[in-house]
Amino acid sequence: MLGLLVALLSAVVYTVGLSVEQRALHGSESISINRPLHLARVLLTNPRWVFGCVFAALGSIGLIVSLGLAPVSVAQPAYAAGVSCSLLVVTLVLGERITRGEYVALGVMPVALGLLSLSTAAGAKTGTTADRPLLILVSIITVVVCVAAVGVAGRRGSYVSAAAMGAAAGLAQGSAGLQGKGLGGLLADHGLMDAIVPALSSPYPYLYALGWAVGIVLFQTSLQRSRASITAPVANVVGNVFTVVAGMILFGEQLPDDPVMTALRVGGFALTLVVIVLVRGNVAQAEADTGRRREAAVGAPEKGTDG
Repeated sequence: MLGLLVALLSAVVYTVGLSVEQRALHGSESISINRPLHLARVLLTNPRWVFGCVFAALGSIGLIVSLGLAPVSVAQPAYAAGVSCSLLVVTLVLGERITRGEYVALGVMPVALGLLSLSTAAGAKTGTTADRPLLILVSIITVVVCVAAVGVAGRRGSYVSAAAMGAAAGLAQGSAGLQGKGLGGLLADHGLMDAIVPALSSPYPYLYALGWAVGIVLFQTSLQRSRASITAPVANVVGNVFTVVAGMILFGEQLPDDPVMTALRVGGFALTLVVIVLVRGNVAQAEADTGRRREAAVGAPEKGTDG
């Protein structure tokens, strides 16, 4: 239960940072993964974006802690659900319109969280040790595929939508999530101070940095084209599925032995995936609305290209 609560609190902190990043990006120059130096300059010289990034990073650290306290099939979906719900609330507070499907998502997510919480009532095994060679292989292949797919599409002149870019970001962030699970396991096994040396001698922090860096570049590009309540759920759901499935395999976690508890866990996880269906239909409209707002703020029309 503690891991679930930490995941939810981390999601709120992450959402605050994400909302600040979104406001900063919607008033800045266009960025593209095919122009990395320009992208870095635009982001790092924007104080508001840097402030939001720090908050988002704190939320990500909280997720690492929660992954050491609860099974990946509980903590990761809870975090994704918390981010999705928080973003929709922020959208409403800012006075932006959301679809009927997004309203339904606000109702579905608490149910999903409730099922996940109930599934831990009888206790749950939390895996803390991974098959490291396989984890390294899976992580590197995932990141390379994400970068290659988006890069090739952009160079060929194909328009990569915010949703597709968000999905690629989700996979890269899911790769980082696996490293977060490994770091969380070290914290759970050794404690904070005693985990420092094992963590630095493991591949986790370095692969985490790789997945996080690629994920944040892809995600910031998608975030500039649309609003966070559209792109973040796509990224979170894709990353969520990848982290839960791969994490359970790599860390040897199993579903509860009690069939009722298993049904609750699977049902809660499945409901967190429903959000991608509920928000997908509004992606094009959100991109168009964002483009008009950015044109008014920046003073230059946005074109439907990646570079």
